[in-house]
Amino acid sequence: MKKVLILGSSGFLGSKLTSGEYLKKYKIITHSQKSETDINLNLQEDTKVIKMIKQTKPHLIINLVGLTNVDHCEKYPNEAYRLNVKTIENIVKAIKETFAKPYLIHISTDQVYDNLGNSPEKNINLLNYYAYSKYLGELFARQTSSTILRTNFFGKSKNLSRGLTDWLYNQLISFNKINVFEDVWFNPISMSYLCEMIELSVEKKIVGTFNLGSNKGMSKADFAFKFAKALNFPTTNMKRTKIADYKFLNARRPNNMIMDLTKFEKNFYIKLPLMKEEIKLTAKEYLK
Repeated sequence: MKKVLILGSSGFLGSKLTSGEYLKKYKIITHSQKSETDINLNLQEDTKVIKMIKQTKPHLIINLVGLTNVDHCEKYPNEAYRLNVKTIENIVKAIKETFAKPYLIHISTDQVYDNLGNSPEKNINLLNYYAYSKYLGELFARQTSSTILRTNFFGKSKNLSRGLTDWLYNQLISFNKINVFEDVWFNPISMSYLCEMIELSVEKKIVGTFNLGSNKGMSKADFAFKFAKALNFPTTNMKRTKIADYKFLNARRPNNMIMDLTKFEKNFYIKLPLMKEEIKLTAKEYLK
């Protein structure tokens, strides 16, 4: 069996990708810095990264490591640089120094966009240090044979404490007041479907940078109301608001992160799902 090394396998996405539902044709090697995985390693130490890759001899590497808290990245840019840039620099350096030259799949973000209409891959607009650090990481990933997936995703985590839908679900079941942004637009994809597309990327190994999301994006407010409706929860405690009114945020946020998905669909010969359908399918995960 070919070996796949998954870096950051204990995180939100990594836990799903290594659940046994995906990549069944491959021997999976799991990595984290401290959790119970096959390998525990700080990826900021380049010599240790090189040693790890030489010893494990993976055919392919999936990099899920990253600092994703936007305000934290803005407040602590050095930490963002170490996790979002230095780690991928070391990974690529290690790939170049190994004989097998494993293929790389690198997960990036839709936060590199803020444009009118749907953004194609070439139209980046970096507004905060998180976006800046993720884009710098992409530049290193491009130095080797790689698939870079710019994405945003949602779904149910094991402990209901990781992502957007977990937060919404916890607020809804507690009947808390929820403010949802009507001036922020995006087109994320469900975590389950993202894992399927990562699996497809492993099979295809198409070099390039690709937007990966759902068709027919919407505002975060509309997302929240549709998710609540799919769960049959009342929306009386939900209020539409504007992110522009939140002056206390450390980092400037994009207003429109909706991605143009044409390149991915054309290269991978697939029609990506509608966002409203992804919301319904994810809601069913919480009703089980």
